[in-house]
Amino acid sequence: MNKDAASSTAVGAAMLRAAHQVIDGEYKLLDDPIILKLIGEDAVAHICERRNDFYFPGILAMRTHIVLRSRYAEDCLKDAYDAGVDQFLILGAGMDTFAYRQPEWANGLMIVEADHPASQVNKLEHLTDAGIAIPENVSFVKVDLEQDALAEIFKNSKLNLNKPVFVACLGVLVYLTKDAIAKIFKFVGGLPKGTEFVFTASQKRTGPWSAKVAERVAKAGEPWISHFDFDEMEKQLKKSGFSQVIFVSPAESKKRYFTGAKLRIPPPQRCSLVRVIV
Repeated sequence: MNKDAASSTAVGAAMLRAAHQVIDGEYKLLDDPIILKLIGEDAVAHICERRNDFYFPGILAMRTHIVLRSRYAEDCLKDAYDAGVDQFLILGAGMDTFAYRQPEWANGLMIVEADHPASQVNKLEHLTDAGIAIPENVSFVKVDLEQDALAEIFKNSKLNLNKPVFVACLGVLVYLTKDAIAKIFKFVGGLPKGTEFVFTASQKRTGPWSAKVAERVAKAGEPWISHFDFDEMEKQLKKSGFSQVIFVSPAESKKRYFTGAKLRIPPPQRCSLVRVIV
């Protein structure tokens, strides 16, 4: 990633999330009106004009992935909050909108959005341009996930590292080196008991669509770097301090969110969501 430029893939993910709001009809897996304000009228018009493109099989699968990961993380966050966890850290927040459409129960959360400085500046500019107010329970931390010592960075944030934290890191790890990922696992796994971590992890894929997307993001300066063997990942996570490791299967996702629902996006075909608990 160009350290002086905002993440283009974060903007692309926002477009795919917005498409779910615009072209998928009444029934939503994730209700996110804020994303439409965040990306702006021109981007929404583009989605409407090119709506058929968003139903190409590869793009459709990616749209499911992007919407599902946020819905699942937010559902797990609610469960954690009900269990007493009142801190929410979003690593690599990108264009995440939870903080700006938070339900009433979330007013009791301390929400910290952490991202690369250039991406965070871009996000804040979008919020300002859209007239979206920043809630009082939201704060921002600049972080380079490759270079920074995470404990030092977040020690100086509004997080209380002596209490459990719910951490989400969605669509980020594939762009990081294995050393940076190990550092994240060690940091989160070292937080107090009751801490939960929901993240996405990519298994190596083959096929023309994956190759095309990999080439596109590499040209944008954000190549896919890290893919995982889940058996090895489970061992690494347990060594990092996590007591429970849950890989969310396509069958579980289908049963939980798609069976009986009138959704225009299809169930996932691959496991990419992981939930771990200290």
